[in-house]
Amino acid sequence: MMTDPQYPPTTARHGRPAPPVTATERRQANAKPGRNFLAIIALVLGVAAVAVAFVPDIGIVAWPLGGIGLVLAVIGLVQVKKGTVGDRGLAITATVVAVAALLTSAGLLLYSTFLGGGESGLHLPAVAGDKHTVVFEVTSAGGATVRYGSLSDQRTENAPASTDAWRGQASYNNGSYLLTLTADTRNSNVNNEISCAISVDGKKVAENSGTTIALCTANVG
Repeated sequence: MMTDPQYPPTTARHGRPAPPVTATERRQANAKPGRNFLAIIALVLGVAAVAVAFVPDIGIVAWPLGGIGLVLAVIGLVQVKKGTVGDRGLAITATVVAVAALLTSAGLLLYSTFLGGGESGLHLPAVAGDKHTVVFEVTSAGGATVRYGSLSDQRTENAPASTDAWRGQASYNNGSYLLTLTADTRNSNVNNEISCAISVDGKKVAENSGTTIALCTANVG
């Protein structure tokens, strides 16, 4: 049976000879770490998240892209620390880009919802002459408490206990907004079927239904 050749022992500390080193052990010690594919994927996702964050209507996709990219980048850094893969600089770059994508998305969301006042803000109720019209709609068999608007500005009204639809309107000229519409049952003794919908310029952008609560959200602008 063939065995790995042994190289001459080296002198260890305290004058004791170190154990022989085999050819396999030497190859393993000299082997270069593999490519860090997780860091590569994380960098691609981070760059995509930054680009998507500025695109109207689909900017919300930047959140999952940046989040997944950050997780993969951190895992890539852990693998670099363990010595199983290389590309430490690439893993660090991917982490920075993913964090930047999440911060950019958060900044754009805060700007559009909290700083987008005046003529560029979401108007509740709707203002005549605005470029875009938003319609919030709720139907409820047993009545419901309705909260509608954006994250920074909401109104509360009551939907009738009938099949007649409740409607609320808003409008805006420009900017991006996270629209929300929530309907909660007001009569616990009734099997209350609730549905909600949000339409922008006549096009339905969100809808949902439930027995006690219905929640609709849409990122527009």
